[in-house]
Amino acid sequence: MRGARGLIAVVFGLLLPVGCAPGEGGGPTPGTGGSTTGNGGNGGSTTGTAGTTGTGGSVGSGGSTAGSGGSGGSGGSGGSVGSTAGAGGTASGAGGAAAGIGGAAAGTGGAAGTAGRGGSAGSAAGRGGTGGAAGRGGGGGATGAAGTSGAAGAGAGDAYVSGVTVTVHAQTRTILVVTWTQAISAEQTFLEFSFAGSGLMTSRAQAGATGAHRDVVLGVPASTAVTVRVVSRQGGVDYKTRDYMGTTGALPTGIPLPTLLSYNAALASSDRYIFGSVEDSTGGCTDGNCYYDGVFWVYIMDRQARIVWYYADAANNAATSFQRIARDGEYIWLEKSRQGTRGVLKMTLDRQYMQMISVAGLADAIDVTDDGSLLYDANNELREMNKAGTIRTIWSCRTAFGASFNCYSNTVNWSSADDTVLMSFPEPNTVAQINRQTGALVATYGDRTGSYTFSPTTWSFEFQHFPNITAAGTLILSTHLSAYPHRSPAGPMHHAFVEFDIDRVNKRLVEKWSYTQGTEWTWAKGMAIRLPNGNTLANYGTGGAIREITPDKQTAFHVKFDVPTGDDYFNKMVGHNVLINDLYALNGGGPR
Repeated sequence: MRGARGLIAVVFGLLLPVGCAPGEGGGPTPGTGGSTTGNGGNGGSTTGTAGTTGTGGSVGSGGSTAGSGGSGGSGGSGGSVGSTAGAGGTASGAGGAAAGIGGAAAGTGGAAGTAGRGGSAGSAAGRGGTGGAAGRGGGGGATGAAGTSGAAGAGAGDAYVSGVTVTVHAQTRTILVVTWTQAISAEQTFLEFSFAGSGLMTSRAQAGATGAHRDVVLGVPASTAVTVRVVSRQGGVDYKTRDYMGTTGALPTGIPLPTLLSYNAALASSDRYIFGSVEDSTGGCTDGNCYYDGVFWVYIMDRQARIVWYYADAANNAATSFQRIARDGEYIWLEKSRQGTRGVLKMTLDRQYMQMISVAGLADAIDVTDDGSLLYDANNELREMNKAGTIRTIWSCRTAFGASFNCYSNTVNWSSADDTVLMSFPEPNTVAQINRQTGALVATYGDRTGSYTFSPTTWSFEFQHFPNITAAGTLILSTHLSAYPHRSPAGPMHHAFVEFDIDRVNKRLVEKWSYTQGTEWTWAKGMAIRLPNGNTLANYGTGGAIREITPDKQTAFHVKFDVPTGDDYFNKMVGHNVLINDLYALNGGGPR
């Protein structure tokens, strides 16, 4: 009979819910004493069922979710004399042994349920009172955010791969190239890597078929030791090889190096990298004759102003200031304009995809569309080249504005929201907005007759650069203040990054936000774009400085490509900048 009571206690314990609130008190009413001695109930000696442990590898156990805490055991059916409580379940079920790699701590197992109180004794030894019900097993603690997959022990992935090599990329020495043979197939394979001061970084996962594999390590500064592992993911478990070591190469001679002036991660965008261009200008002059005399470099820097990727074409030495991130794939566009062989280069960061396209008459600026078309200025016309290479003229400045108008444009910016193109004519202080499909002139802003007016009326454009439409539909650009035209002497706070609401009904630009506090001066170029977090990324062109500015005009990030001699308002000339968080999004193999 005692065995039967024990079995009832176990079954009752198993039926109690898992994951509820902590255990409650014992039975609500003591048992009534009888005239004869009752048989004492067995204590609930059987423990609650342990939670299932997470799937584990040979060393590091844990699946994507920790095991649930077990239910508490049930209380005994009665005390032997009604005075002793039945024993509760001896322990809660064990939680999962470990969370999957990448998760927080596993959930805590449930607390043991409180045993029910035994019945109280009668005047004589009566029957044992009916034991109170055992408290319910405490709920398992909240499960930590487990990683996507569990992790097998260190070196468990060595059986999956062989022949691992780590070498420096031949052309871009901040890239490490990793090759291996996948001996056992896996659902996915990728690289896991780190260097001093970094967190754990990963490459883009690929199919893990057997055979030869190649991947690259991106985002590492020059001359830096890197620890690399090849990861094979199978059945929700990551099998990692032993550590392999590689060291990135030194930066090439001649590349301009930025100086970090300030960085406040709490104020800045979360994006980790800046994609931009800079000329190795002589700088230091005051008349503009120290520009377009050096090699143009396209670069990616991290938030510590360390160069992690670069490209230059010294032999051709065309100007490259309007590099773009592709919208129809995971690669980049570089324009080659002004001098040398003119055209555009489409490429991935590791150069596995590279395509040079000749573009006759390419003047200065480019942009690209979602369908992979190229927009550019040539011979005073806005033109489009589609993926098939077919060229059409969208709009002619000379036809629209006449022979006396200075049709040199320093900007071509496409607005995807309304499929219009903005062009900037700096000498006549005018911006034109053009319908891409029809070539109709939507509006002009600035000095040209018929342009939108300004509110307040003290605003005007002076040698403006890089006008573009924000996600909110506003117009933002870089411009000299009205009192300081293009060739006026340099000085602090002579320049503005300014945003306007576009009042289409009243044909008016209404000031919304401006930043004039910068001590830098932009003799030429300059830009401002609105970031998703509300900050503004801006640069001063020939001033060589780049700032990320908060809506309340604090500086979140500030770097400078300095020239150590000459006038400090004239440094290395920087081109267009954009932020990016995932470098592998620029290395996905070319157009779709």
